[in-house]
Amino acid sequence: MKKENNENPITEKVVSKIERGELKMKSKAYFVAKSFLVIGSLTLFFLLLLYFGSLIIFVLRINDILLFHGIGFYAIRNILLSFPWYLVFLIFALILLISVIGRKFQFVYRKPFIVFLLIVFTIVIASSFLVEKSSLHYSFFRLAEQERLPVAGRMYRDLGNIDIDNAYFGVILEKRNSQWAMELDSGEEVELRITEKTRGRRLYSQIEEGEKVLVIGEMEEGVIDVVGFRTIERRFRHNNQRLNER
Repeated sequence: MKKENNENPITEKVVSKIERGELKMKSKAYFVAKSFLVIGSLTLFFLLLLYFGSLIIFVLRINDILLFHGIGFYAIRNILLSFPWYLVFLIFALILLISVIGRKFQFVYRKPFIVFLLIVFTIVIASSFLVEKSSLHYSFFRLAEQERLPVAGRMYRDLGNIDIDNAYFGVILEKRNSQWAMELDSGEEVELRITEKTRGRRLYSQIEEGEKVLVIGEMEEGVIDVVGFRTIERRFRHNNQRLNER
């Protein structure tokens, strides 16, 4: 009985090319070095992801941006115009790099690409919140304010002092019918012109003299035409007590 030839044609071609010297076998050290390089790259990119992801959360907190929630589209628009979007683009670029490099592993390759992207994104978001709770960015920001952070000092000073157009923090000095007196964080005293639309909001009657507030509106000659406002229960901007605790 004739013996069947069970060899794979592709295998035969590869073996034939090796015998003719057209292909060269890679050493075991090559594959080990390649694996270390891939794993090292993934680790580095993931650490950078955690750094930039937690940095975005730090920016939101230190600039009181979380206080703008529910204050209206006018405020949201100004936040979008002032926000450092390059951090977001860096994060998406790193997630894409991790996803592409991760496809070299079998347990990743078997999953749909979009599924792996979502998994990485979820892990990064959750881990970034944990990193932001640490003293990392607050310590860097404090050093930057003291001009003791030579490499990233300017970046931290800029990110920690984002100016959002037509947003003012201060204290209500006096309440009158249609105009209130307010002292800004800078020490300047201004008038708040309260419109009928603003006066109709419940928060209007709840604000008391001496309270810290966030006011949204255009200012001209020391008078702010109020579009939106809210009281501030907890301040993040230049919170020296919190920074000193870190």
